Amino acid sequence: MKLPLQDANANEVHGETLASVLEEGLWAALRDEGGPQAREAVFAHFLPYARALAAQLYAGRHHDDVEFKDFLQLACVGLLEAIDRFKSERGVSFRTFCTPRLRGNVLTGVQRLSDAQEQIALRKRIQRERIASLAASAGTGKQSDTFQALATLAAGLAIGFMLDDTGIVEESAPQAAPSATAYQTIAWRQTTEKLHTAVARLPAREQKIIRYHYFHGLGLEQIADIFGVTKGRISQLHRGALLDLRDLLGNTQHLHITG
Repeated sequence: MKLPLQDANANEVHGETLASVLEEGLWAALRDEGGPQAREAVFAHFLPYARALAAQLYAGRHHDDVEFKDFLQLACVGLLEAIDRFKSERGVSFRTFCTPRLRGNVLTGVQRLSDAQEQIALRKRIQRERIASLAASAGTGKQSDTFQALATLAAGLAIGFMLDDTGIVEESAPQAAPSATAYQTIAWRQTTEKLHTAVARLPAREQKIIRYHYFHGLGLEQIADIFGVTKGRISQLHRGALLDLRDLLGNTQHLHITG
């Protein structure tokens, strides 16, 4: 008769074997095909590992002047660089290869971002990217077109702010601020649920763009590199995704966006 511990060990070994086979298949596809779809599949597979490493480094931080999202963004950038440099035929596991590179990229980047001016500059770059993406649909110069363009810009920025504020794309449900009232907590939870439902209804590619940009902190240019398309195309898809979310959410005036 098998003991429960034996079954658990067997399941763990079986899981590790399946994961190993899956990873070998992903690297083989990337090596043989070399296309953006194969590269993005490798990135998506190892993204949870990069997130776990970022969380570990964030938990061991000595100062609170850099946000977790910045740790995560730096880990994602390091992951992309490690994928491009990894040679699977050398017989070294990717986690062994990428771990020191991810750690080094995060720690070096965090040290740089500890300067408040660097953080301000980073936030401004992200905001400029978002505004440029949304402003690309500006009208032809007529007053009605101008008002429509401004309304589109405002709606897109509002949705983006809500995505940032709620952390809606985190794997675990975000928690409201400790100082929030009971009403604010309920309203805030309803906001996250509405956003979660709306994001889940987006097409797969638009979902990835929203998640990569608003949760993992990747810039539109980096996302374009992952998908193997131009930055202009990602800007177009980003804009369309935000406007689709606006339509799915309906009237956003009653959504609670303060955690």
